[in-house]
Amino acid sequence: MSTESFAEYLSGLDEASLIALLQARPDARAHPVPRGFTQLAQRLSGPGSLNTAICKLNRDSIIVGQAIAALGASAAVPSVALLLSAPEQLVHGALAPLLTHGLAWNSSGTLHLPEPLEAFWSAEIGGSRPVAKIARSARLEDLQIAAQALGTEGKGLRKQELSTRLAEVMADPQSMVTVLTSLPQPARNRLNEFRAGYVDYYSSYGYGSFRAAAPGDPTNVLIQAGLLVRVNNRPELPKEVAVAAWLGERELALTGQPDTPQAALGSEAVRPSAQAAAHEALRVVAALLDEAHTQPIVALKKGGVGPRERSRLAAQLSTSGSAVALWIDLAYSAGLLNHIGSGYAPTDSYPSWRGAEPGQRWAVLADAWFSLEHAPTNRQIDGDKELAPPLPLASAAGAMRRALLIAARSGASVRETSTHIDWFYPLHGYDAEQRELRMAAAVTEAELLGVVASDVVTELGGHLVMVDTDAADKVSELAKHCAPLLPEAPCTVILQSDLTAVVSGQPSIAVSRLLAASAASEARGAAGVWRFSSASVRSALDAGWKAEDLLSELGTVSHRAVPQPLEYLINDAARRHGRVRVQATRCCVVAEEAVINEILHTRSLNKLNLSRLAPTVASSPSEPNDVLSRLRAAGFSPVAQDADGVVIVETRHEHQAGKSIRVTPVKPRSVLSAADLAEQLAADPSGKLAGAAAESDTFELLAKLNPRLDDAELELLCDAVDNHSDVLIAYRDNNGNSTVRTIQPQHFYGKWLDSWCHLRNGQRDFAVANIQSVAPVR
Repeated sequence: MSTESFAEYLSGLDEASLIALLQARPDARAHPVPRGFTQLAQRLSGPGSLNTAICKLNRDSIIVGQAIAALGASAAVPSVALLLSAPEQLVHGALAPLLTHGLAWNSSGTLHLPEPLEAFWSAEIGGSRPVAKIARSARLEDLQIAAQALGTEGKGLRKQELSTRLAEVMADPQSMVTVLTSLPQPARNRLNEFRAGYVDYYSSYGYGSFRAAAPGDPTNVLIQAGLLVRVNNRPELPKEVAVAAWLGERELALTGQPDTPQAALGSEAVRPSAQAAAHEALRVVAALLDEAHTQPIVALKKGGVGPRERSRLAAQLSTSGSAVALWIDLAYSAGLLNHIGSGYAPTDSYPSWRGAEPGQRWAVLADAWFSLEHAPTNRQIDGDKELAPPLPLASAAGAMRRALLIAARSGASVRETSTHIDWFYPLHGYDAEQRELRMAAAVTEAELLGVVASDVVTELGGHLVMVDTDAADKVSELAKHCAPLLPEAPCTVILQSDLTAVVSGQPSIAVSRLLAASAASEARGAAGVWRFSSASVRSALDAGWKAEDLLSELGTVSHRAVPQPLEYLINDAARRHGRVRVQATRCCVVAEEAVINEILHTRSLNKLNLSRLAPTVASSPSEPNDVLSRLRAAGFSPVAQDADGVVIVETRHEHQAGKSIRVTPVKPRSVLSAADLAEQLAADPSGKLAGAAAESDTFELLAKLNPRLDDAELELLCDAVDNHSDVLIAYRDNNGNSTVRTIQPQHFYGKWLDSWCHLRNGQRDFAVANIQSVAPVR
């Protein structure tokens, strides 16, 4: 099918149908948007766009698409139904997604596919020309051999009549399947080799003269069975035979959508469970980021957070190790966590996220999870090995997750739906064991986020799946819908007489920092427990807190009087704090005479080599920091002071990564709404009025260097070159190796693009002539 006929079909769509198609294919709306219907057809027929769209098809739709490719010019709903032995109603149902996504169209009853898609599916089926066309070049006696083998008397018939008779016999796919199943295995293997296009290979290795070949030769067997026809003494596989082989080698029955039972509970009934899970997710992620803010999460040398560090965090956060991997992945993907030095710390987006409403915070995490292409709780590669989070991982688990939630969003049992994922997303490419692992991971992660509860997609999950992709800010749109479901959970701090604080709800940044400064965390969960001690209070005093301010802040956050034991602890620590001072003269210890005597007689301080300079002064050759730490370990409460005797307030370094970086630091192109693009196309169907890329020097140079690219691809590449924006290319180097890369062109010189390559994370040169296709970054 030609691009022009596809463009004509697109131009003939009514407004509602065109908008529906553009909504289903958002990559067609990426800037620079197509100018006119010809460029729209080119954009929709691009390899990247087609691949994305095909992955959204169910099993029945893919089978019908392949059947259309197999039938070619004779494809129509009745002929597809006959080929697949299926009711026309099922064919219409499977055809609908193809039409909606612009992967097929109906022209006067004949079904068509975009040319690249037809070529792709036809190559999978195999074969070359229909037998009627082969017969024009074949000899009469070779046609008679085929006719006789297939049970048709060919003697006395003219070539045209015999050709017609052969076409009629081979047009019955089921009878041809019967013939194929009776073949010996070597002949079946040889037939599949011819389907794969090995005819030239076999002709060059002794299969050119078949009259002299041994009777048992598999190729001769196929000729004598009427399944190969000789043309100029070389075998050719009729398209009809290849179609029959394709039908016979797999189960191609159309089944319709699987009948999955409804979940026992509705989404409203599980609302409390979903809310509890969502709030717990926010609590754990906030605690994780608070922890990383105080001390960066330790990273492996090769990157990522290893099992040992994840186990430590799991114990600290009162959660599981697999859940920690999920939260690290989501925080990183959402731009809240980034690599810094030898670990991971919060980014500059963390404070605003931490202070936002629960609905906004949950929307950020849920959108990051829904968009991930891997399963954070199933990161296995190469058998039992794993790729540590948050390192990016190539996987189809994300597409499977999205297909599962979309299929189950109407109240179906999520687990029952997952058993039919082969129908909803047939192109995942996993075996049964791997498929089950990824589905189990999807359900577990959805339950941890509150997207699924009690085997049903919750209201939160429904909003996540149905959020308007045309919204200017998808996360804000999701947050708006989820805000009523996730009210702010009040934070309660109860100070107890046993010197602990019990914290329920989500503590604010101020509460978290107050407790982190003056107490030690003992448990974190639905209710966190923090313990005050002489050492923890002294630590707060070392950081510049005053006893009265600490007591005042604790009273404020707890909304009640500070218990007397805690008040005594803080005042006693303040009274002792600073009685011993370490002066930076490398170094002198200044204190009352009695205290100096005690220090000089403390055995654990012998390594400081202290000596008395005066009744209230002792000196040491050790560094001031070493003297401070050893005195504190011995039970004293020293403070540091400078050479002028001014007390030094210790400042704690809070770790923060420099900027927000997502897992894939690629900037997707802005997208025009479907309605706006439909309006533009209706106003300028030929594309002559809008846009000026085709008139630019860059466009002309690129077109001369690579005539293979169509106008839509050239405009995308031209825009990337002129504006230094990201673009997706399929590239083949001079050695014939093909890769798909996202690049950001920096300079265009001669025949080369000097670009930043996101795949290699470095600068690379790309020959314009070697670019095979161009697509927008999604």
